[in-house]
Amino acid sequence: MYAEIDTQDYIDEIVDNIRKKDKIKADLVISHIARMGADVQRRMLQALSRENTDFTVSYIIHLLEIAATLDIDESEIIETLQDMLLQRPENIRFLLENPALSEKFDIIDLIAELQYDGAVPYLLERLNNEQDQQNIIRIIRALGSIGDPETVNSLSEYLYSENRPLIMAAIEALKEIGSSNALEALTERIGTDHEIDARIVDIFALIQDEASLKALNRVLKTGDPQLRNYAKTKLIQIGPKVVPIIIDNLRDDDSEFVIHSLNILGMLGDASAVNAIRQLLFDHPPNGNIRFAAFEALGMLPILKGIFVLSNGLSDEVDLVRKAAARAIDRNNTSTLRSGIRNLIRNNDAEARNIVSAFIDAEADSIFRNMIMESPFRELAMDYLKKDAHPDLKKHFGDLLKQIGYNDLAAEIEPRSEEDQKRLNIIVVDDSRMLLKVYKSNLHDIGYASRLFEFPETALDHILAEKPDLLITDLNMPKLTGIQLTEKVREKYSAEELPILLITTQTDKDETAEAFKAGISDVIYKPFTKEHLKATIDKLVG
Repeated sequence: MYAEIDTQDYIDEIVDNIRKKDKIKADLVISHIARMGADVQRRMLQALSRENTDFTVSYIIHLLEIAATLDIDESEIIETLQDMLLQRPENIRFLLENPALSEKFDIIDLIAELQYDGAVPYLLERLNNEQDQQNIIRIIRALGSIGDPETVNSLSEYLYSENRPLIMAAIEALKEIGSSNALEALTERIGTDHEIDARIVDIFALIQDEASLKALNRVLKTGDPQLRNYAKTKLIQIGPKVVPIIIDNLRDDDSEFVIHSLNILGMLGDASAVNAIRQLLFDHPPNGNIRFAAFEALGMLPILKGIFVLSNGLSDEVDLVRKAAARAIDRNNTSTLRSGIRNLIRNNDAEARNIVSAFIDAEADSIFRNMIMESPFRELAMDYLKKDAHPDLKKHFGDLLKQIGYNDLAAEIEPRSEEDQKRLNIIVVDDSRMLLKVYKSNLHDIGYASRLFEFPETALDHILAEKPDLLITDLNMPKLTGIQLTEKVREKYSAEELPILLITTQTDKDETAEAFKAGISDVIYKPFTKEHLKATIDKLVG
């Protein structure tokens, strides 16, 4: 009779069968398990789980199949099996081969937790046939957790779904995979939705391997100025590891791409970029905006050799470039550079006046201190400060002259009343402090006063509170682009109430069309002359 069987002998027998993998005897012992009480069944379950092999898993699955005949609860068997699968994920195949059993588990989440790549075919089949959105999202997440690059094509299809949660789930799954083809799929998705685009940029910036950094770099070529600026910010935050990639951009034919790359190199401040920028200037790119950006970048970098390239910029035909070169020289002031300046201005001619005025407009205090008592620098500087410089510059250099003991010279350039300035309320918005100084100087020269804003969001608050007579704005600015600023201003003021002048580069012509749709009144392309600026302002404000 069965009642005469010793329960310990029963357990010992199954343990011995497990150790020897004796299936015939084990089958015989297990066949009696339903007749044993809950205590023996539980001890049997524990004995099987201690030997976590294909052999024992198959018997636990058998216990699950006959759970209805046992005294222990089915949940105990499920919990034991889950623990065993976590230790040996490959054994999940037993569940995948038994659909009836797999329904007893949260099989998708279990696969995701186990990251079992053998389940990929099962998941892809489920994905193709699933209709429930939440289950589709769970399957996509499971595939991302497994990280098999072979699933990229299937996941990429969901990047173009009309269902936003599915799009975001696919983006996150491709992030988890992180392979080159996954990053390429994400790159190709960029361009239609700012929130989605920004999330993809965040992913590139988070991964930071070579493929993701190159993908992030390619975003600089996008036509969306807000996204491009966001990518620039991320590249700058990443730091020196992006420098080699950005340096390679300087050989590109896309001038706007080169300019953004120069901006980044300047902000990163890594000396390894100096040689590449210097070589770019030696080749004298025909686009003045590139030359301006190059000198502006050099002004932020420590230049250890080949510094004479800076003095070449002082003779540039474009006023903006001369001022950027002057600022760069001031930040890298050496006796060698000062000798170069003396040589350039020795003839005391119109070119010499342009060079010295560039130093004044750039507020090149260091050069001014060193050279103010040298002729002809002193004559040219004082003449410009007396006759043409902006009152703010007169005050600035007047204070500087007093600091270094030249009170008599300071008295000569005391700012006079600005009653001759046209009393238009002109607001200028540009995220480049250097360009703001240029605008201030140019507007003064043509007879207008101005108020300058480096941050467009601050300018917007002021404009909405107090309407100016004219708004001049750059296109490419972080956080708020010129187009976005225009859209927000137009919510309150019509074009008749407040003309808006956009100043940008020739390469932004496609975006300029968008700017006109947003409500700008006119556009000037960089580099521009003071005469062109004056004619455009007079046309807009009468």
